[in-house]
Amino acid sequence: MRKFFLFLSALIFSAPALANDPIHLMSEEFPPYQFYEGESKVATGISIEIVQAIQNKIGNTDEIKILPWNRALKLLAKKKNSALFSTARTPAREDKYKWVGPLSKLEMVFFKKKGSTVHFTSLDEAKTVAKIGVTKNVATHEILVNLGFENLDVLKSGSDDKNLKRLLKGRVDVWPTAYYAGIYSAKRIGIADQIEAIPNVKLMSGDLYLAFNKDTDSHVIHEWQAALDQLKSDGVVEAIHKKYDQ
Repeated sequence: MRKFFLFLSALIFSAPALANDPIHLMSEEFPPYQFYEGESKVATGISIEIVQAIQNKIGNTDEIKILPWNRALKLLAKKKNSALFSTARTPAREDKYKWVGPLSKLEMVFFKKKGSTVHFTSLDEAKTVAKIGVTKNVATHEILVNLGFENLDVLKSGSDDKNLKRLLKGRVDVWPTAYYAGIYSAKRIGIADQIEAIPNVKLMSGDLYLAFNKDTDSHVIHEWQAALDQLKSDGVVEAIHKKYDQ
């Protein structure tokens, strides 16, 4: 009987501790989903605002850190209670993480320099392009590798701005990314009129999620998912998306 009460006490006193364990929230700069704004470098964007709304709903005050993608991936793989967004939920990643979402939708397309003669009408034809610019381990890189693409010019690390500059300088022929992310990044550095998407060819259409380390307790996943579902029902998520559609 004494052992039973000791066990019960352990459960009672450990539950709040579990609930209060910090969540290590990480993201990468991927406008308009998440980016730094202004000289003060305040993190904002579609997914940032949705995650912050979830935090407010459940009383979580943990900081969101914007990190290089590959560094964040390494931390996500080894650190319990870590989460990374916005993460495309691809088949290659499905069993690696626990998922909360979707936060947003995305369409991945191929951008080229406006006026370029590069053209293709299918993914198979895209394999004949000389150089496709990608950043290592981002979703586009993983998808293209899994599809058997061998014409990839891979940056070990880098931002959308770097890939856009490579595209304009002719170092790569096309750059695959989320449509709105590509347009937003190009507008931000004043070159939106110099790029265009290859028409009618999509690399992927899907959703963006919060990916949690696989060892994160299931009750944490359920709490975050329930909060997100409620925010969707209340119209909060839709309002955030509309704000960035303007």
